[in-house]
Amino acid sequence: MIVDVALLGASCALNPVLLAIVLLTLASEHPKRMLGAYFAGAFTWSVGLGIGIVTVASDAEAFGGSSSQSRPVFDLVVGGLLLAGAFLKGTGRIDRFKARRAAAKPAPDPEGQSKPSLSERLLSGSAPLAFFAGVALNFPSVRYIAAMKEIVVAEVSKHEQVLAILLFNVLMLSPAIVPLALLSFRPEGTKNAIARLDAWMRANARVLLTGVLAALGSYLAIKGIVVLA
Repeated sequence: MIVDVALLGASCALNPVLLAIVLLTLASEHPKRMLGAYFAGAFTWSVGLGIGIVTVASDAEAFGGSSSQSRPVFDLVVGGLLLAGAFLKGTGRIDRFKARRAAAKPAPDPEGQSKPSLSERLLSGSAPLAFFAGVALNFPSVRYIAAMKEIVVAEVSKHEQVLAILLFNVLMLSPAIVPLALLSFRPEGTKNAIARLDAWMRANARVLLTGVLAALGSYLAIKGIVVLA
Protein backbone atom coordinates (compact mmCIF):
# COMPACT_ATOMS: atom_id res chain seq x y z
CA MET A 1 0.00 0.00 0.00
CA ILE A 2 2.69 2.50 0.99
CA VAL A 3 4.65 1.93 -2.22
CA ASP A 4 1.57 2.51 -4.39
CA VAL A 5 0.57 5.63 -2.43
CA ALA A 6 4.13 7.01 -2.60
CA LEU A 7 4.35 6.40 -6.36
CA LEU A 8 1.03 8.13 -6.97
CA GLY A 9 1.98 11.05 -4.74
CA ALA A 10 5.37 11.48 -6.41
CA SER A 11 3.75 11.38 -9.85
CA CYS A 12 1.39 14.19 -8.82
CA ALA A 13 4.41 16.33 -7.90
CA LEU A 14 5.31 16.56 -11.63
CA ASN A 15 2.76 19.32 -11.99
CA PRO A 16 3.61 22.34 -14.20
CA VAL A 17 0.52 24.15 -12.90
CA LEU A 18 1.71 23.88 -9.30
CA LEU A 19 5.16 25.16 -10.28
CA ALA A 20 3.57 28.12 -12.07
CA ILE A 21 1.56 28.90 -8.93
CA VAL A 22 4.72 28.70 -6.82
CA LEU A 23 6.40 31.16 -9.21
CA LEU A 24 3.47 33.56 -8.83
CA THR A 25 3.83 33.54 -5.05
CA LEU A 26 7.62 33.95 -5.26
CA ALA A 27 7.12 37.05 -7.41
CA SER A 28 4.95 38.71 -4.74
CA GLU A 29 6.15 41.24 -2.17
CA HIS A 30 5.94 38.65 0.61
CA PRO A 31 6.76 35.32 -1.07
CA LYS A 32 7.22 33.27 2.09
CA ARG A 33 3.92 34.44 3.57
CA MET A 34 1.99 33.94 0.32
CA LEU A 35 3.49 30.54 -0.46
CA GLY A 36 2.97 29.45 3.14
CA ALA A 37 -0.69 30.51 3.01
CA TYR A 38 -1.20 28.74 -0.32
CA PHE A 39 0.41 25.55 0.97
CA ALA A 40 -1.62 25.69 4.19
CA GLY A 41 -4.85 25.92 2.20
CA ALA A 42 -3.90 23.18 -0.26
CA PHE A 43 -2.60 20.81 2.42
CA THR A 44 -5.51 21.34 4.82
CA TRP A 45 -8.08 20.86 2.06
CA SER A 46 -6.40 17.86 0.47
CA VAL A 47 -5.70 16.03 3.73
CA GLY A 48 -9.18 16.75 5.09
CA LEU A 49 -10.79 15.58 1.86
CA GLY A 50 -8.64 12.45 1.84
CA ILE A 51 -9.61 11.57 5.40
CA GLY A 52 -13.26 12.11 4.52
CA ILE A 53 -13.07 9.96 1.38
CA VAL A 54 -11.21 7.15 3.13
CA THR A 55 -13.55 7.18 6.14
CA VAL A 56 -16.74 7.15 4.06
CA ALA A 57 -15.39 4.59 1.59
CA SER A 58 -14.19 2.31 4.40
CA ASP A 59 -17.54 2.44 6.21
CA ALA A 60 -19.49 1.87 3.00
CA GLU A 61 -17.01 -0.73 1.68
CA ALA A 62 -17.02 1.26 -1.56
CA PHE A 63 -13.88 -0.42 -2.92
CA GLY A 64 -14.38 -3.77 -1.18
CA GLY A 65 -11.68 -5.51 0.81
CA SER A 66 -8.24 -6.60 -0.27
CA SER A 67 -9.72 -9.74 -1.85
CA SER A 68 -12.78 -8.07 -3.41
CA GLN A 69 -13.32 -8.31 -7.16
CA SER A 70 -14.04 -4.57 -7.23
CA ARG A 71 -10.40 -3.79 -6.48
CA PRO A 72 -8.83 -5.19 -9.69
CA VAL A 73 -11.73 -3.81 -11.74
CA PHE A 74 -11.08 -0.36 -10.27
CA ASP A 75 -7.36 -0.74 -11.04
CA LEU A 76 -8.20 -1.66 -14.64
CA VAL A 77 -10.54 1.31 -15.04
CA VAL A 78 -8.08 3.82 -13.55
CA GLY A 79 -5.19 2.27 -15.47
CA GLY A 80 -7.20 2.57 -18.68
CA LEU A 81 -8.01 6.22 -17.98
CA LEU A 82 -4.34 7.01 -17.32
CA LEU A 83 -3.26 5.20 -20.49
CA ALA A 84 -5.88 7.14 -22.45
CA GLY A 85 -4.50 10.35 -20.95
CA ALA A 86 -0.98 9.29 -21.93
CA PHE A 87 -2.16 8.65 -25.51
CA LEU A 88 -3.94 12.01 -25.77
CA LYS A 89 -0.96 13.87 -24.31
CA GLY A 90 1.65 11.95 -26.30
CA THR A 91 -0.14 12.50 -29.62
CA GLY A 92 -0.58 16.21 -28.89
CA ARG A 93 -4.38 16.07 -28.94
CA ILE A 94 -4.71 17.66 -25.51
CA ASP A 95 -2.36 20.50 -26.50
CA ARG A 96 -4.26 21.09 -29.75
CA PHE A 97 -7.55 21.16 -27.85
CA LYS A 98 -6.14 23.73 -25.41
CA ALA A 99 -4.82 25.79 -28.32
CA ARG A 100 -8.26 25.82 -29.97
CA ARG A 101 -9.88 26.90 -26.71
CA ALA A 102 -7.32 29.68 -26.28
CA ALA A 103 -7.91 30.85 -29.86
CA ALA A 104 -11.67 30.93 -29.26
CA LYS A 105 -11.35 33.26 -26.28
CA PRO A 106 -12.07 36.98 -26.76
CA ALA A 107 -9.14 39.05 -27.99
CA PRO A 108 -7.35 41.27 -25.44
CA ASP A 109 -8.39 44.90 -25.08
CA PRO A 110 -6.91 47.55 -27.40
CA GLU A 111 -4.09 48.22 -24.96
CA GLY A 112 -3.00 44.58 -25.29
CA GLN A 113 -3.70 43.66 -21.68
CA SER A 114 -5.40 40.34 -21.13
CA LYS A 115 -7.58 39.65 -18.10
CA PRO A 116 -5.63 38.09 -15.19
CA SER A 117 -6.38 34.44 -14.51
CA LEU A 118 -8.13 33.26 -11.35
CA SER A 119 -4.86 32.06 -9.84
CA GLU A 120 -3.15 35.39 -10.60
CA ARG A 121 -5.97 37.34 -8.96
CA LEU A 122 -6.03 35.13 -5.87
CA LEU A 123 -2.25 35.01 -5.42
CA SER A 124 -1.72 38.75 -5.93
CA GLY A 125 -3.84 39.66 -2.93
CA SER A 126 -3.61 38.91 0.78
CA ALA A 127 -2.57 35.77 2.61
CA PRO A 128 -6.21 34.71 3.25
CA LEU A 129 -6.81 34.87 -0.51
CA ALA A 130 -3.71 32.73 -1.09
CA PHE A 131 -5.08 30.23 1.46
CA PHE A 132 -8.36 30.16 -0.45
CA ALA A 133 -6.40 29.66 -3.69
CA GLY A 134 -4.84 26.57 -2.16
CA VAL A 135 -8.34 25.18 -1.68
CA ALA A 136 -9.88 26.38 -4.94
CA LEU A 137 -7.04 25.23 -7.20
CA ASN A 138 -6.55 21.75 -5.72
CA PHE A 139 -9.34 19.40 -6.68
CA PRO A 140 -8.82 15.62 -6.62
CA SER A 141 -7.42 14.01 -9.76
CA VAL A 142 -7.70 10.41 -10.96
CA ARG A 143 -4.38 9.64 -9.28
CA TYR A 144 -5.61 11.18 -6.02
CA ILE A 145 -8.69 8.92 -6.02
CA ALA A 146 -6.50 5.92 -6.90
CA ALA A 147 -4.26 6.66 -3.89
CA MET A 148 -7.26 6.93 -1.55
CA LYS A 149 -8.52 3.59 -2.92
CA GLU A 150 -5.17 1.95 -2.13
CA ILE A 151 -5.43 3.22 1.45
CA VAL A 152 -8.99 1.94 1.84
CA VAL A 153 -8.40 -1.58 0.51
CA ALA A 154 -5.20 -2.02 2.56
CA GLU A 155 -7.43 -2.62 5.59
CA VAL A 156 -5.03 -0.94 8.01
CA SER A 157 -5.78 1.00 11.19
CA LYS A 158 -7.18 4.54 11.15
CA HIS A 159 -3.82 5.81 12.40
CA GLU A 160 -2.00 4.18 9.48
CA GLN A 161 -4.59 5.51 7.05
CA VAL A 162 -3.98 9.08 8.22
CA LEU A 163 -0.21 8.62 7.97
CA ALA A 164 -0.58 7.31 4.40
CA ILE A 165 -2.78 10.30 3.48
CA LEU A 166 -0.19 12.67 4.95
CA LEU A 167 2.61 10.94 3.01
CA PHE A 168 0.70 11.22 -0.26
CA ASN A 169 0.00 14.92 0.23
CA VAL A 170 3.54 15.76 1.31
CA LEU A 171 4.86 14.16 -1.88
CA MET A 172 2.16 15.71 -4.06
CA LEU A 173 2.81 19.21 -2.70
CA SER A 174 6.59 18.88 -2.48
CA PRO A 175 7.07 21.49 -5.26
CA ALA A 176 5.62 23.99 -2.77
CA ILE A 177 7.15 22.52 0.40
CA VAL A 178 10.77 22.53 -0.80
CA PRO A 179 10.94 26.20 -1.91
CA LEU A 180 9.01 27.22 1.21
CA ALA A 181 11.70 25.58 3.36
CA LEU A 182 14.53 27.10 1.31
CA LEU A 183 13.17 30.65 1.26
CA SER A 184 14.59 31.30 4.73
CA PHE A 185 18.12 30.45 3.62
CA ARG A 186 18.44 31.32 -0.09
CA PRO A 187 15.47 33.42 -1.26
CA GLU A 188 16.99 34.58 -4.57
CA GLY A 189 18.60 31.23 -5.32
CA THR A 190 15.27 29.51 -4.64
CA LYS A 191 13.42 31.81 -7.06
CA ASN A 192 15.99 31.25 -9.79
CA ALA A 193 16.01 27.47 -9.28
CA ILE A 194 12.21 27.26 -9.45
CA ALA A 195 12.19 29.43 -12.58
CA ARG A 196 14.71 27.11 -14.26
CA LEU A 197 12.79 24.01 -13.19
CA ASP A 198 9.54 25.52 -14.47
CA ALA A 199 11.12 26.33 -17.83
CA TRP A 200 12.56 22.82 -18.13
CA MET A 201 9.27 21.16 -17.23
CA ARG A 202 7.34 23.32 -19.70
CA ALA A 203 9.82 22.45 -22.45
CA ASN A 204 9.52 18.73 -21.66
CA ALA A 205 5.93 18.61 -20.41
CA ARG A 206 4.64 16.30 -23.12
CA VAL A 207 7.37 13.69 -22.60
CA LEU A 208 7.22 13.89 -18.80
CA LEU A 209 3.45 13.66 -18.45
CA THR A 210 3.12 11.02 -21.15
CA GLY A 211 5.77 8.88 -19.47
CA VAL A 212 4.29 9.25 -15.98
CA LEU A 213 0.73 8.53 -17.11
CA ALA A 214 1.81 5.58 -19.28
CA ALA A 215 3.92 4.06 -16.49
CA LEU A 216 1.23 4.39 -13.83
CA GLY A 217 -1.53 3.31 -16.19
CA SER A 218 0.40 0.21 -17.25
CA TYR A 219 1.24 -0.65 -13.64
CA LEU A 220 -2.39 -0.42 -12.48
CA ALA A 221 -3.78 -2.19 -15.54
CA ILE A 222 -1.31 -5.06 -15.25
CA LYS A 223 -1.96 -5.37 -11.52
CA GLY A 224 -5.69 -5.57 -12.15
CA ILE A 225 -5.27 -8.17 -14.91
CA VAL A 226 -2.98 -10.34 -12.74
CA VAL A 227 -5.49 -10.38 -9.87
CA LEU A 228 -8.41 -11.19 -12.17
CA ALA A 229 -6.51 -13.90 -14.07
